[in-house]
This record gives sequence, C-alpha cells and structure tokens, in this order.
Amino acid sequence: MQFWLYPNPTSAEAQALAGMLAEKLGNQVAEKPEDANIVIVLGGDGTMLRAVRALHTVNKPFWVVNCGHLGYLSDCDKADALPALEKILQSEFHLEYRTQIGGTLMDGRGVTALNELLFHRGACVHTLQISVQVNGSLALRYRGDGLIVCTPSGSTAYNLSAGGPVLMPEMELLALTPICAQSLSAVPIVVSAHDRVGISWRMADREGKDEWPDLTADGSQKLLLPLEGSLEISEPMPPVMLVRTQDADFYGRLQHRMHWNAE
Repeated sequence: MQFWLYPNPTSAEAQALAGMLAEKLGNQVAEKPEDANIVIVLGGDGTMLRAVRALHTVNKPFWVVNCGHLGYLSDCDKADALPALEKILQSEFHLEYRTQIGGTLMDGRGVTALNELLFHRGACVHTLQISVQVNGSLALRYRGDGLIVCTPSGSTAYNLSAGGPVLMPEMELLALTPICAQSLSAVPIVVSAHDRVGISWRMADREGKDEWPDLTADGSQKLLLPLEGSLEISEPMPPVMLVRTQDADFYGRLQHRMHWNAE
C-alpha cells in the first residue's frame, strides 16, 4: 500500500507528524499522488478542503489526521495517528463517501465544493433579491444578505451558524439556508443532491465601483458576480472518499468536536 502525504505547510505540528509518518512508512511513501492508494492529510478542515481542490483529478481516498482546531472531517487527532495508521496498514478501515456539488454560472464559469457554496452581497450596501427553483418549481424568494448551499460535510460549518440543519454525512442531500433574510417565510430547506437547483439573484443598485456580490466555494475559490445572474446546480460530482478507522459514529464525533451535551 502506497501513501501520499499532504501536510499543512504553515503548521509545525503537521510538518513534524509528516516526518514521523514518512519514517514509519519508508518506501511506502509514493513519489506522486497518482501512485498512492491513500492520501494522508495532516491539518484541519481547511487543509482537507485545499487537498480535495488540489488533488481533484487523483480520485483517491483521504485519511485526515487533525492537527488543526475542530477537525470535523478528520478520522483522529494527531496523538492517535500511529495506532490508526497500523489499522490502515492491516486494512482495518472503511470508506465514508461525501457528496460534492458543482455548478455553472450564467456566464459559463464553473464552481465546485465539498462543503458549501456561499452567495453573499459582499461589500454591497444593499441586499440581494434571491430566487431558488428546485426542479423548475419556485422554492424560495426573498431579500437578504445571501444564501448558503451546503452538503452534509458543510452542514456543521457556516450553515449551522446561520440556523441551517445538520445533515448526516453520507446522505445525498443539500441544505439551502438563507442568510439574514428580510422575511420570516424564508426558512432553510433540504433537497436531494440529485435535484436540479437553479439560483438567480439581482441587486437593484450599488453605491461604489468595488461593490459587487460574490460566490465563494469552500472558503477559497471566490468569484465576483454581476449585479444580476444565475447559477445552475445539477447532478453531484463523484464523491470524496474518507478513510475511517475509528468506531465513534457521526453523533459521537459531532459531540466531541462541538462539546455538545457536556455536563
């Protein structure tokens, strides 16, 4: 079994752990990611999202060791990395499949995300007028600061802070969560990842030359948007595979990371 190491380059802890794992693996460290059976990501969720974006053509399972803050996507913390690696070497693991979404803007630009797509008014003073259609039927129409379109992986991030629902990891669902809507009827909704979701927006005016709405994918890819436009989200992309060696279920991981139900 061959491995590719992807540590957070700005984390001394991740770099030190990468050296330790490389020494343990020896000649099982691949020369390039295409030759690996598993990509080992050392860092937080941000590092994982960057790894998925950087290695999107490789299509390999990711084993994530948390060297960051919360680590929702991680399998274990760095203190448990060596015992967990032994399990992987003995093939004592399973794969968890996470939904990815992709969309096309009206001008032809494409965007993909494992966590979320975030529409926001950006630096604009005025709110956005947003309409959402699901399979051709109007589902949401409101004015507000924006809209979050998230997968189950992203449901515990900005979506949760904005009042959206927590989705089970391997469900093929999307949550559509309005941000600061100026209407009590604009509530979060959940749709199938296989539904056709069309999102259109319009801003009546802007007051400065730098005031444009924007679309951000997974907190990294950011696109400036015109004052009026649309995005079409269709069939989900191939799922991201996560290596799991731990026995804790999703709710156990969530309670551990979020410190929920602590007495």
